[in-house]
Amino acid sequence: MIALPAEFPLIRISQENLAPCDPAWLQETLRRAAQAAHVPECLAQSVSEGVAFYLKNQFPGTVIEVDDLFARIRSTLNAVGLAQLSEHLADAPPPVRISLTELARRAGPGYELAFFHLLRRQFHSAADGGVRQLVCYGLRGSVKQLATAKKWSPRCRRLESEITEFLHHEHRRVCDHVPDLTLAIN
Repeated sequence: MIALPAEFPLIRISQENLAPCDPAWLQETLRRAAQAAHVPECLAQSVSEGVAFYLKNQFPGTVIEVDDLFARIRSTLNAVGLAQLSEHLADAPPPVRISLTELARRAGPGYELAFFHLLRRQFHSAADGGVRQLVCYGLRGSVKQLATAKKWSPRCRRLESEITEFLHHEHRRVCDHVPDLTLAIN
């Protein structure tokens, strides 16, 4: 597999999950901390721009651990006299996107059990990594791959329903431990 260089490093959430470092997520995370610390939001904006600049232009790697990212942000905030902002910074990782189509490709055509196993593993790995937003995308494509169907069929509808029900079931199970986890399926 060939990976083209990304503008920002990826954030490692868990052994199984990487998330793109989205400047909007970074800005929102710092904005919430500024509100909680009663610090002007313009400071959060400046800090998020500085962090984004560092990650884009000076960070030496292509992947950063989520704990390392927040440790670096806190260190910088404390160094510039914004300890109150650092104290209110939540270590919530960015949303994780799970490609159902990629999991179906890895499982192989007709191997629904392997697909569900891979999906459960990725789902729980993300939740265990502290993710608060999980997006599972490519549902129709994954169904067609698993069902080896060129056109949508009754079997596709059943499989689509099974995958959706499975995801909702796993979400309910995880919410016992992570009540604020949101799930989107598309």
